[in-house]
Amino acid sequence: MEGDAASLGAHHRHFGQSVKEKIYSFLAARPAGADARELIGLLLSGAGSDPELGARLVRGLLADDPHFVFDEVANLWRLNRNERLKVALDEAEFVVVDLETTGGAPGPGAIIEIGAWRMVGRRMTESFQSLVRPQSLIPRLVMNLTSITNDMVREAPPIERVLPAFREFLGDRVMVAHNAGFDYSFLDFEFRRIFGIGIDNPVMCTIRMARRFMPSLRRRRLDLLATHFGLSLEGRHRGLGDARMTAELLSIFIDIAMKMGITRLDRLLDDHQRGAAGRRIERHVPPEVINAMPSAPGIYLMRNERGDILYVGKARRLKERLSSYFNSAVSSKTAELVSHVHQIETLVTRSSLEAALDETRLIRELKPPYNRMLKSAAPAYFIRFDMMDEFPRLVVSQKMTAKRGVMQLGPFLGLRSLDNSVRALSRILGLRSCAGKLEPHEDFSPCVYGQMGHCTAPCNLSINEAGYGDRVRQALLFLRGRSGPILGALVKSRDQAARALRYEEASRLRRDLEALTTLAHRANRLSRVVTENNIIIVTGSADGRWAHLVLSGRLALSQPLDSADAARELSEFVAEHYERFKFKPVERDELEPMTIVARWLKERAPDEGRVIHLSGAWLDPALLGQTAAS
Repeated sequence: MEGDAASLGAHHRHFGQSVKEKIYSFLAARPAGADARELIGLLLSGAGSDPELGARLVRGLLADDPHFVFDEVANLWRLNRNERLKVALDEAEFVVVDLETTGGAPGPGAIIEIGAWRMVGRRMTESFQSLVRPQSLIPRLVMNLTSITNDMVREAPPIERVLPAFREFLGDRVMVAHNAGFDYSFLDFEFRRIFGIGIDNPVMCTIRMARRFMPSLRRRRLDLLATHFGLSLEGRHRGLGDARMTAELLSIFIDIAMKMGITRLDRLLDDHQRGAAGRRIERHVPPEVINAMPSAPGIYLMRNERGDILYVGKARRLKERLSSYFNSAVSSKTAELVSHVHQIETLVTRSSLEAALDETRLIRELKPPYNRMLKSAAPAYFIRFDMMDEFPRLVVSQKMTAKRGVMQLGPFLGLRSLDNSVRALSRILGLRSCAGKLEPHEDFSPCVYGQMGHCTAPCNLSINEAGYGDRVRQALLFLRGRSGPILGALVKSRDQAARALRYEEASRLRRDLEALTTLAHRANRLSRVVTENNIIIVTGSADGRWAHLVLSGRLALSQPLDSADAARELSEFVAEHYERFKFKPVERDELEPMTIVARWLKERAPDEGRVIHLSGAWLDPALLGQTAAS
């Protein structure tokens, strides 16, 4: 035994304090505990093959440290602080919180209301509610959503006075919220700013619980879940009202958990660390590392323990995006990725446009294995019109094409609505939907769409090329923003059908009108013909600006914009290449940057970069000089 003790002491000194910190972080995410074999597997690959050695090694390392405790009955190691979590769910204490804020990103004085309910088990016991005077005016959008006005908060106490009372109300209870990552980020920011230390409470999210316990529900917004369970929507979009709805959801989920055999708080928290498919999220990157990440656009590289790159991603706000991997419910594929991530490297860029371009380049160069498994953004779609076809058709595609003479409009997000709208426009104008090149013949029998009158049937010469071309021009005018004639005719037809008591026809026309109105709005306000983009995008700040020149949708040039000479050179490049790009065929390697630029133009924030529209080959260098210096 003395030899064993000496050996274990040597192991203890060899591992050092960092090993205990690693175990501490590991057990912090596992309130129910972990056995010695798991801990050995964490520390030494292959050492767990001898369970007796592993048990002695772990006991020698942790036995005298008051932070750790060994459960002799369950044969599990736990953190001492988690012993208080070994309570029955009916006796567990929670604080369910909801915040109203001035915007979507944490900042000093951004909270305008805190509403919270204390719970013991499934019972709500007492509430906390306070308006908070923010450090900036409440945006109109927030006022319309919450009904909280600037007049209402003018005499309210600032967050510096409200937060101490809320901290006392919260105590050491489990904090619960709907989309907890949002509320946690604001509260943790203010806790660190005012108290010098962040929130140390266990945190649970009712969205994650909904994914775990109600996997068949596809939409998990708070009001939709409340409606699903027959809960009152009174007080929606106010702190205390939303906190009450969330507390009632928590009560339902606790009941479901108990029926599944999860009867203790530590086990519920342990289950909560698992993904939607019930897989535990293995975390090797400490929360303080994520909290130190910049809240700026950039790219991130996730590496395994050996330093191999597993995944490359982009973010408009790096800290917020990386936090989502650990603080939100994730898919089983994402949980698998996170379980292998030991290091995260970040590179700040001047804008999310540069981040997207750098991400694409690095993925192409490095070929990270998980980028083939995971999608970082919702797919974008384009409407294509092949003008080289005698009888072109409207096509919705996720990919752009380098084929000459194809008009490409986009990007659009959301396939179902776009597809319905394009089908309605094609049907109203009688455009064909069949694929392939037509060889019209008067004896050809049209398809069912032609027989139903949904297509003008150019296949059997029911309409000639000139007549069909006129309908194509109407579609182009509609997609370019002149939607009045078609929408006006639809309104007139709908009203006539209603007056004639043809209600089924009126209902169909109403649906067509809604679909085309949506498409017209998206085409006119949010999207445009990609190859008609002739712009200069200026990103960065006064200490380092960058110019991205886009000609006929192509990313023609990217260069620093740091002097009058750089502005003059860019102006000369525009003069020399503007017309050439207009008639230059699109090359295949230009498609991906075209898609990225088109999507950035659609999604960019108002204060993210400047866009200078070019109306021709002449550009005043002074304009670029002013932009670069401003």
